[in-house]
Amino acid sequence: MTAGQRKLRRVTIGVAATLTLALVIAVLTLAPMPAGGPPGSDKLYHALAFGALAFPLPLVRPRMAIYVFLCVLVYGGVIELIQPYFGRSAEWADLWADGLGAALGATAGALLSGRVLAATRRRRDA
Repeated sequence: MTAGQRKLRRVTIGVAATLTLALVIAVLTLAPMPAGGPPGSDKLYHALAFGALAFPLPLVRPRMAIYVFLCVLVYGGVIELIQPYFGRSAEWADLWADGLGAALGATAGALLSGRVLAATRRRRDA
């Protein structure tokens, strides 16, 4: 397999993971909210979900981190705008949590990408 094919394969996996997570997040954020849970847990869930969404692509293409962050933030904003049509409430605090999670996820992916690529090279050369 050539270097270009390996790169394309990694990007394809990153895109597939991101799209799958985006679909899961859309379903979970637009479904009726079950009652209960500790106070503030909703914001933690938002940060974790959007951090996970922003992580895969910068992991395989670290130069895309800022674009991924911005796209994930816009995605969170769109979800907040349409939530009232699904019986949910839109909150600025949710969007802030989305943005924080997206920033952390994109940053972590970009920072870890060098280690992942180095481990892949070592395994390939062995």
